[in-house]
Amino acid sequence: MTRTRIYLILQAVLCVLLVFLLAGSAVTIYREGTARKVEHPLEPIYTREIVAEKAAPIAPLFFIAVGLLAAGLVLDIKDENANRPAEDCEFRRDMITARVVNPSDAMRRARSGQKRWLLIGWGVFILCMLPILFYIINPAHFPQEDLEAMFFSLILVIFPWTVMGLGALAVCFRIRERCMIREIEAAQEQLREEKEAGVRTETKAVPLPKSIGVLQTALIAIAIGLIVAGVLNGSARDVLYKAINICTECVGLG
Repeated sequence: MTRTRIYLILQAVLCVLLVFLLAGSAVTIYREGTARKVEHPLEPIYTREIVAEKAAPIAPLFFIAVGLLAAGLVLDIKDENANRPAEDCEFRRDMITARVVNPSDAMRRARSGQKRWLLIGWGVFILCMLPILFYIINPAHFPQEDLEAMFFSLILVIFPWTVMGLGALAVCFRIRERCMIREIEAAQEQLREEKEAGVRTETKAVPLPKSIGVLQTALIAIAIGLIVAGVLNGSARDVLYKAINICTECVGLG
């Protein structure tokens, strides 16, 4: 691993960590401020003193990130692949394997591994989404009298399960991509052997990558599931009542 790659990874980790810490501090300030306003309604939620107190533990990490950024600018450290178009490993695999007449055992094992990791990734992701779905379809988790508590409870349920699901999906897709690379290498070796043996290569039709279609289908399915869950937990009724109130009270219809 080169120094440039280590620098870029470290910078990315610091940026993501800062985002989470700042977001957590903002939520903490808001929750503590709203709790204080119960006893002192005129007391502000955000003040310079409160923000400075919450930001003090994060300040060293912020200055480290700024110093790292400045060092990168001075030393002219940049990602050489930033302006290159993203390579579709799946399409490249299909282009090469389409020229192979007799797939080798190594190619079959690599293709089997790709299917296995794809199923594992989506299976873990779906399992992580089930607790969120069960939570959303339960009307008891959406009390009308305490909207802030309802919102934070929903975030505490959705956030960790979503992070775990997407993390597992990303890891499995990364391993699947490594399997594709192994299949490409095995296919190139098989092509050399077939060429030396005088086997005539016939290029087959290459299907378009299915990843985009799968992603669109998954997003549509998730959207439909969330709509159904919203109807089941009564959110659609609440939205209708609020729309009626807006039309009759604010706009003045009726």
